[in-house]
Amino acid sequence: MAVPRTGLEASALGIDKRPQTISGLFDNIAVTYDGLNRMMSLSIDLMWRKQGLDRLDIQDGDLVLDVATGTGDMAIQAASRAKCSIVGIDLSQNMMLAAERKWSEQNVQGWYPLVKGDALRMPFLAGTFDKAMVAFGIRNMADIDSFVAEIYRVLRPGGRFAVIELSIPVCRITRPLYLLYLTKILPMIGGLRSGNMAAYEYLRDSILTFPAPEELEQIMEARGFQIIHSIPQTMNICHLYVMEKPP
Repeated sequence: MAVPRTGLEASALGIDKRPQTISGLFDNIAVTYDGLNRMMSLSIDLMWRKQGLDRLDIQDGDLVLDVATGTGDMAIQAASRAKCSIVGIDLSQNMMLAAERKWSEQNVQGWYPLVKGDALRMPFLAGTFDKAMVAFGIRNMADIDSFVAEIYRVLRPGGRFAVIELSIPVCRITRPLYLLYLTKILPMIGGLRSGNMAAYEYLRDSILTFPAPEELEQIMEARGFQIIHSIPQTMNICHLYVMEKPP
């Protein structure tokens, strides 16, 4: 894999992305996760999710896979758009419990079974899903190439896959300001509010070492996907990718 645009390697920062580590990390911050997300993104993440779902084009009757379903934001928004069935998979039991509560409290209609499991080895047959999506979860995969290959496997021919993920701006004005926020302010605020500094230091490092958009596109295309949309969001601090498995 090519060197990320920050020039940092995950190994150099000692990032541990083993499933048991990621599971424990998100279990520990599940209670404060939504509130901190809204505060630190100024709720702009809701707009990013909407953009992704607009282009994923979920239809009535679709079976949708929500990878790293977390507290269920993408699943809930998807269910409000179409009479679809959504299967969520995540490593964190506590995040999925929060998703179940949110689904019930908001009286969302539809089928939303949750599976605790590793997205690199999913317990689904080939060609099961019409659509797949992952919001802010692909950077937590220990092997991005294997993850993309697994999504390709479980999608039916003609199925679409949407990825929403944070990125590092390239603008010489925006970039240093964003890096200051990411490396100094975000870990401090997240750590103080959640009581878990390590979790937000991991968040920082996972963004710093994530492949640049053009590098991720190369991985997707190498695994057989056709890129339909590749759209920077909000001064390039986030990126939306939508791809299709050829019919």
